[in-house]
Amino acid sequence: MRMPVTLSPVAAKTGFVDQPMCPTAEKSRDARALKICFISHSGGDGGAERVLFETITALRSRGLDCRVVLPEEGPLCQRLRQIGVPLAVISFPHWMSRDPLGFGARLKAALGTVMNTGRLAWTVFRWRSDLIYSNTVTLCVGAFAARLLGRPHIWHLHEFGQEDQGLGFIFGNRFSLAVIDKLSARCICVSKALAKKYSQTIDESKLCVIYPSMQAAQKTKHTDDTDSSMPRTARFRCALVGALLAGKGQEDAIQAIDLLKRAGLDVEVVLVGDGPSQYRRRLEDLVVSSDLQGRVHFTGRVPDSSPAMQSSDVVLMCSRSEAFGRVTIEGMLAGKPVIGTRGGATPELIEDGVTGLLYDFGNPKELSDRIRRLYDDPSLARSLGHNAKTWATQHFLSDESSEQLFSVLKSVLTPV
Repeated sequence: MRMPVTLSPVAAKTGFVDQPMCPTAEKSRDARALKICFISHSGGDGGAERVLFETITALRSRGLDCRVVLPEEGPLCQRLRQIGVPLAVISFPHWMSRDPLGFGARLKAALGTVMNTGRLAWTVFRWRSDLIYSNTVTLCVGAFAARLLGRPHIWHLHEFGQEDQGLGFIFGNRFSLAVIDKLSARCICVSKALAKKYSQTIDESKLCVIYPSMQAAQKTKHTDDTDSSMPRTARFRCALVGALLAGKGQEDAIQAIDLLKRAGLDVEVVLVGDGPSQYRRRLEDLVVSSDLQGRVHFTGRVPDSSPAMQSSDVVLMCSRSEAFGRVTIEGMLAGKPVIGTRGGATPELIEDGVTGLLYDFGNPKELSDRIRRLYDDPSLARSLGHNAKTWATQHFLSDESSEQLFSVLKSVLTPV
């Protein structure tokens, strides 16, 4: 039984009450309820955007007034409108890039940041938001707008940057990380590995780890194991879901399939996701040079990756340094054995030999050995999948993360 929450003076004044409220009660909510302005780096449907949607869904069920500013229209906008979340589209620039930018481009980004900080601040002021919440490290306008308005700011960090996404700060690491430290009341990290990295430059007292909830997402997942875009075959199938980027490890998967084919195993891999055309061509050339046509399948970007996982025997997480690993948890919840790397947050999610298997990034021979182990021992594959589903259900389909987030919000808004 949950104990009652003691409200701070600020919480009592704003109506920031820890009690459930059904969606139909939205219109009757206390007008003084806490208002949070979330800043999303995109209007898409990537991992960070899904976490944002789930966060908003959980907080609104507690009676909080959640509003969102996005730089563009997209699937996230549509989903937010469907549940009645007020939003605004302001085309602000990011302060991270995969490509080095010259002086002119950096100056343009700086001017765009200044101009759109003002626009964002006016929107927040008009909405009378009490707190600004930036959803990823790739944008900074929320932090500057919060400082301009004297509002507290929370930064939700979903990515390492260079290690996982190939992203670098266009104004330099030292300055940008100092800004994050200086302009944040709290920084929420999606894994212990991510918190360890940022603790080198951000005050540790501001850092906290909250694993994302998968509760809302699982309610909309497909359960059918058929996928018209990739029909099931008799082959032992691996699925790797993620953007086509060098750090995501698609080359490891392709080379492992090549080794297994040479050993006489009937295996294939489905690569779900899209990315820069240059890197995709590099992967396609590797498939041709290895004579793996028909064994390596590119699906491109899909609205829901669960059918690909359901129709596979094993899910791969081959990223060099995954900040969290949403795909890892989705694979576990699908009851599939997951093979992941020993880098980033993946070892936090996979207990080697219990809930999955681990290998070293850049070692396709070791990956092929892990796949063959499951190929040769179906009972082990079933056991790992069962253990993984049990563990992931206990940790990611509960209210734990929303409880933790609620506590962080209270701590930010409670006077010391």
